Amino acid sequence: MERGVDRGWHTGAQVYASVRGQVLIDLAIGEARPGVPMATSTIVEWASATKPIPCVGIGLLWERGLLDLDDPVHLHIPEFAAAGKHRVTIRHLLTHTGGLTSTIAGVAPPEEIVADICAAPLADGWTPGARCAYNSIALWIISELVARVSGRRFGEFVREEIFGPCRMDDCWIGMPPDVYREQQDRIAVIPGFSPSGTEAWVTWARPTGGAHGPIGQLGRFYEALLNRRLLSVPTMEAMTTRHLCGVEDEYLGETVDRGLGFMLGSSNPAHGYGAHASPRAFGHGGRTWSVGFADPPQDLAVAVYWNGMADAETHARRLPDLLNAIYLDLNSGCSVAGSG
Repeated sequence: MERGVDRGWHTGAQVYASVRGQVLIDLAIGEARPGVPMATSTIVEWASATKPIPCVGIGLLWERGLLDLDDPVHLHIPEFAAAGKHRVTIRHLLTHTGGLTSTIAGVAPPEEIVADICAAPLADGWTPGARCAYNSIALWIISELVARVSGRRFGEFVREEIFGPCRMDDCWIGMPPDVYREQQDRIAVIPGFSPSGTEAWVTWARPTGGAHGPIGQLGRFYEALLNRRLLSVPTMEAMTTRHLCGVEDEYLGETVDRGLGFMLGSSNPAHGYGAHASPRAFGHGGRTWSVGFADPPQDLAVAVYWNGMADAETHARRLPDLLNAIYLDLNSGCSVAGSG
């Protein structure tokens, strides 16, 4: 991690790992913003490492009998059936096989984005379930499903049903503006990414990648999944089994294995968990600066954040290098902790 700072790949970083719930690595290095040291308590942006959280919300509602994975989405969001989307199911959204489109590319209110996706057609020639293409906007519909089926605002549901039980007190998907103003000095700013750390960006309740919090608290999310504090054994097995295996992702341009909301494996090392991870590892990365995952056979939870936008080639080296080093250190009995 320090070598990456020296090479200009990132200005700072946070690393967290636990085995059987015991924290063995919790450290921060470098700067969160110019002149401000990175701490383990610094609030950082998770980007697409956010995505499993709304999907676990679906899992919670499923095991409570409030929806079924093969329900057509329009059963719960009637307006979603517009423009020929009546065959799209919740399972299609979770496996990136739904082919949703949107006309909105920038920041907009969540209700406006949901309405736009509901009115839009599927991608040209798309048959739901027949093809796979990373479909980030599907998370807007997943979050809307969570809200409508639970009868609560999405952010409220996440804070109460997921972040609360996981002791993720410093985490939000859409930080309230008053909290942002109180906590602004704790929020990291990613060099070269102009929205990073701004009020408009941090307070945008974006289920596609808008979670903010110390990366160690994302590690707590995976600990809770490993010890079944969030979901039951049957639900976890269903969500982390291979629903897609070695399938060509038309957006990513690589083969992927997918569970329900989780990335299980990839032909690209920038989307994997290193050479020592078991085939049962599940999680998700975010852009080129974050990753969180669990490895059940080793009862291992890992979460990493780099404060810097590396290019794809660099990230495809630094991610597996770091994860391989974590596995090797833990296997040799290393215990590292630091308050940052």
